[in-house]
Amino acid sequence: MTAGSLTLRSPRLFVLRMSVTDGSGTVRRSWSMPAAPFGAPAWQLPMVAAHLVALNRTQSAPTVERFGAHLSARSGGAVPVPLDAYPYDPLHDARVACWIDVHAEPAQGNERWPRVALSVLEQEAGRCGWSRITRHRGAYAVIAHAYQEMTAESELLAGRMRTRPDQGTAEVHGLAEEMRAWCWRAHRQARAEQLLTGAGKPREKKQEKRRSIALALH
Repeated sequence: MTAGSLTLRSPRLFVLRMSVTDGSGTVRRSWSMPAAPFGAPAWQLPMVAAHLVALNRTQSAPTVERFGAHLSARSGGAVPVPLDAYPYDPLHDARVACWIDVHAEPAQGNERWPRVALSVLEQEAGRCGWSRITRHRGAYAVIAHAYQEMTAESELLAGRMRTRPDQGTAEVHGLAEEMRAWCWRAHRQARAEQLLTGAGKPREKKQEKRRSIALALH
């Protein structure tokens, strides 16, 4: 990897699709960008995780419009995000090397995080083509997966620096390390909240049982 590869444009595509279901139905929208060099799960999942973190922080309901604004706000960042409208079906488009599909719903009851399901499809066309699909459900799992992917990417770049050191690889590795550190903080905070919420459920059940017994005795 060289510094020039940061602006390399690829004929293969990365596609991101966001679907949001609420009381009024389902709204869906897709965006695309060149697959190389940043159209991959490791580089794009942290952006999805950041949106979930923002929704939790502001206690806002997920909408396709909010997600589109989230993408636009990052249009000038060091890591490109998909901004081109994509009106096709990724499953039938041989150009698509990676497709991230996110389906979100508003939080229910006492939940703080939006409900989310993630699917990541990676594929390579050709004589020895292959495909791989990864699925996760829940905001905590999505954030953890983003951290795992970014950690693997950072380690891969570190190994490349040891064997073929150059300025471009060093710059991209530094960027990967920054994103990995952010993903770790988000993952640690989400995990702590998950454990706290889980610890509170037994107490809630006991309190509910006591109230039921008290009502029965009266």
